[in-house]
Amino acid sequence: MSNRKRYTAEEKIKILRELQEDGKSISQVSEKYGIHPNNIFKWRKQHLEKGVQAFQTKRNDISGKAKVRKILALEEKIKHKDEVIAELAEELLALKKKNSGQL
Repeated sequence: MSNRKRYTAEEKIKILRELQEDGKSISQVSEKYGIHPNNIFKWRKQHLEKGVQAFQTKRNDISGKAKVRKILALEEKIKHKDEVIAELAEELLALKKKNSGQL
C-alpha cells in the first residue's frame, strides 16, 4: 500500500492559487504542504495548458480495483449468509425429527 498523498483537483487549484494570489514562492508552498516543488511546477504547467480539466482525470485502474474489492466483499457476505441458512435448516430438520414422534 502506498502512503503517497493524492490531491484532488480542488486542492491543487487551492495550492496554485496560493502561489499566485498570496505571492508565496514555490519553495514556501511546497514546504507548507509537503509537496515536491517539481509537482507544483507540473501542476502549474498542466493548469496553464488545460485549465481545471487537467486535474479532473478519472483513474480507471483505481476504480477497477475498488469494484473488484467490493465484489469480493459481497461474495464473502453471501457465503456467510449461505452458511447461516444451512445451519438453521439443519437445526429445523433436527427439531422436526425430534418432535415427529410426539404428535
